[in-house]
Amino acid sequence: MNIKAILTLPLAFLMMLISLLLPAKPQADDSIAEISVHWISASVRTIREYKIDLARKNFWTYEYYGSRSPIGNPIKERDEKALFEGFAFAGRLSDDKTAAFLAAAEENGFTAWEGFYPPTVFIDGNAVWRITIVFADGTTRVSSGETRDGYPANWAEMRDAFNALTGKDILL
Repeated sequence: MNIKAILTLPLAFLMMLISLLLPAKPQADDSIAEISVHWISASVRTIREYKIDLARKNFWTYEYYGSRSPIGNPIKERDEKALFEGFAFAGRLSDDKTAAFLAAAEENGFTAWEGFYPPTVFIDGNAVWRITIVFADGTTRVSSGETRDGYPANWAEMRDAFNALTGKDILL
């Protein structure tokens, strides 16, 4: 058993409880409260999910890597009804990076991304992605697509903004 995993599991659980118990700062109704990014690639049996809680300034990751072998570990999606099942606490988001991210989101029309963005060329084994934005008033906006070229405008700019915010390339 991985000793690091054993030692960090209680800390991640404690951070999750604290983040759920602490009230979020009041936000304008049209501001982004939370962003979820979900990737799945059947060809390499990989699932990646990220939760960015802008209201509480927390970042969570879930990454599952199955076997590439057809007889190896099959893809198994996590139980989405279990709020944080399988997630690891990845860190706090700084005020400066959060402000820069929100400015980039505004500049690049991120909150207007909506619907499905199909690729212009289908290649077997494309990964699919889904981004869910939850606003402070509880409304949501979902966009999704397939890798290769099924992306909204300004994807590259938002990829850089997410990377600067989280320190992780979550928009592959």
